[in-house]
Amino acid sequence: MSNTVLVLAVSIVTVITAFTFTLPGEGCGYVYNPEYFLWLPEDEEGRCAETFYNVFMVSISVITLTSNGFNVATGARLLMSKMVGITKQESTKRRKRWMIMFVQSVVQDCLHLIDIINATYIWKLNNELDSALLIKYSHILGLAAMSIYEVSNLLHLLIAFNRFCAVFLSSHYENLFSSFGTIIMIQLVWIISFILCSIFYEIIGCYFSYDDVSWTFGFLASPKCVQLTWYTDFALNTSLIVITLFINLLTAFKAGKNSRMLMNAAGMQMSQRQKQREMGFIKQTFFQGISIFAGQFTYYLVAPFLTNSVLLFLVASLWAFMHAVEGVIIFASNKEMHEVLKTRKKTTSSIVFVSS
Repeated sequence: MSNTVLVLAVSIVTVITAFTFTLPGEGCGYVYNPEYFLWLPEDEEGRCAETFYNVFMVSISVITLTSNGFNVATGARLLMSKMVGITKQESTKRRKRWMIMFVQSVVQDCLHLIDIINATYIWKLNNELDSALLIKYSHILGLAAMSIYEVSNLLHLLIAFNRFCAVFLSSHYENLFSSFGTIIMIQLVWIISFILCSIFYEIIGCYFSYDDVSWTFGFLASPKCVQLTWYTDFALNTSLIVITLFINLLTAFKAGKNSRMLMNAAGMQMSQRQKQREMGFIKQTFFQGISIFAGQFTYYLVAPFLTNSVLLFLVASLWAFMHAVEGVIIFASNKEMHEVLKTRKKTTSSIVFVSS
């Protein structure tokens, strides 16, 4: 039934879109304008396109309100109902899980409405908000971005050190990485990153702010700041990446060696699955380090030589997305994740009776 509804919905939207946007001579279609990086109406007035755009605005609003109405009704029903047959602790956990699913559903249903409101109304406020003022104070957002970037690199180093201690200093691991000690280390990473970035990019004045030429963020291009950021950003973060990569690889080889020694002592051989897991971790560590370094390399050594504004934007923004690429690398390097997606989990759940 669900598949039928999905196919019907896609078919209706496809037919309506194909019919309205391909009407000959009516100016209902949209064409891509590379100057503004936007889809704009075919004709200058765009009355037909504007009419259908308003129809879409109303239809999406109605669909969003209807969907969230069902979400609220379902959420209220689940949260207000009494559950019998399970413990109070399990009941609390399930209600919390239902609340998370409710919030997720509401946010997902509102995304399209937020997007079309932004495309219809918010962009018109550009002159009122004064984009020059936003650009002027964009260094505040730049400070936050650089601080989080440094936090990410330092946390990678901390995780690598955690693995190193677990393998090389196993007898001291519990003392070094107790729950309280780990929390303190994480807090110190945040504090140190924010203080260093505030000194380098705010107090000294080498702002990391929006550049309207490359449409992305960049450091102040004065000789002092160029020299400073070469050491505080490129050299520092590259060193962190190399150290993290070296520690992870050293830990992986040592852990594999210890595992083989234990198996040989027990008269066992390492299975193919264990070898794949070990090799997967090595590949994951290597490509994670390479991906983060690629972001640094392209920003400092490739972007300055580009003249095409689109390529400059893409290459100069690459560093910000490299940590997201790590998720793809982790997934590609772990066979267990592939198997989880390929096979269905056989779960057994206790019987729950919901009564009003």
